[in-house]
Amino acid sequence: MARDKSIIIEKMDIETEEWNKFYSGHAEINKASGKEYVNIGSVISKNVFNFDLIYNKKLEDIIFNTEIYRIKYKNRIFNIVNADDFKLRHIKIILVGETING
Repeated sequence: MARDKSIIIEKMDIETEEWNKFYSGHAEINKASGKEYVNIGSVISKNVFNFDLIYNKKLEDIIFNTEIYRIKYKNRIFNIVNADDFKLRHIKIILVGETING
């Protein structure tokens, strides 16, 4: 498994609603799904990717607070919609990121 893609995880400051760098590291990235649909004459594409990272205690909070974190990869923003520390074994964390382009 090659975790060779650089990513940045940002955390929202609740008071200012600004995004700040929280973590940078490497992940294996796989596209999980994608679809396009039309909404009021505009084509919207929605893509879901899995970001597989080696477990780091700093990432643990994301599992319970996905709404205040996001992933930056290749100048794209992915909202984290799910996070999984499989059976709480603390070996790897899979973050599910979703991007919507309209």
